Amino acid sequence: MIVAGWRFRDPESLALLGLVLAILVVVILRERSARGGVLFSSLALLPPLRRSWRMRLRWLLVPLRVIAAVLLIVALARPQIGHAAFETVAQGIDIVLAIDTSSSMSGNDLGSRNKLEVTKTVIREFLGGLKDHRVGIVIFSGEALVLSPLTLDYEAARRLVAPLEPGKPLRDGTAIGTGLATSVNVLRDSQAASRVIVLLTDGENNSGQIQPLDAANMARLLGIRVYTIGAVAAARPGSGVGLPVDEELMKRIAEMNEGQYYRVSDETALAEVYREIESLEKTRVGVRRSTEYSDTYLLFLVPGAVLLILEMLLAATFFRRSP
Repeated sequence: MIVAGWRFRDPESLALLGLVLAILVVVILRERSARGGVLFSSLALLPPLRRSWRMRLRWLLVPLRVIAAVLLIVALARPQIGHAAFETVAQGIDIVLAIDTSSSMSGNDLGSRNKLEVTKTVIREFLGGLKDHRVGIVIFSGEALVLSPLTLDYEAARRLVAPLEPGKPLRDGTAIGTGLATSVNVLRDSQAASRVIVLLTDGENNSGQIQPLDAANMARLLGIRVYTIGAVAAARPGSGVGLPVDEELMKRIAEMNEGQYYRVSDETALAEVYREIESLEKTRVGVRRSTEYSDTYLLFLVPGAVLLILEMLLAATFFRRSP
């Protein structure tokens, strides 16, 4: 655990330390001036007297009392220790992940598994690392479906993504415009400081009633930023062959909406893209640094109380003064 610092929740209570100091001065002055005695006609009548260990150690009562009072006052001021500082988003970010689930996503272009399996793995990891962002999920092939509305329940979103298969459950095809328009509709009523769509596809628009550029224009009018990702086959023997990505269209959609187009050919690159997009959006809205504090007053209250009780017991027993 990294300690970020100390603070007092009620620092005004520390003013009582001045009172302790004043009382200490009064006690010291009184001890020096007040000396007890008994009248005798001659000191020769008394045997030689030596100071006992009780008399020599009685001065310990004063520091015990002072230390106990200081500890109790510090406890009253509610000391707290700060743990490692963390960053939180200063304003809200709403993200919709639009995922192509057409049958062409069954190709092994991004590695040993099919593209949709790789995408699901990356998205589950991405969701697992989020904090304070609302996330929605839209899937599309020949048509589009809102798989999850905007939510902070990342685990529920991960469970919804897990069973997805290429070409299911929607009619096959690649309706990029419909997928984008559906994503825009999810964000239409959002009041977040940043509204983002991340659209991933491995093919060309060949289905749906809405043209991709028309959907992109809807997003632009609503101030929604769009990032596009093209899952492009890696150049290696034996790789699956999917429909070619219309990269010019993907770039155009991103440019219209202040986003960026990313071309990926493996799982590592895809994971890095999602992380980069989140980082870009955090930078746009800003972050605030916060520190978690936990109370530590018991560390002062308990020993202070023990010392006070000890001082009272000693004063009433071993160091008791005769009248």
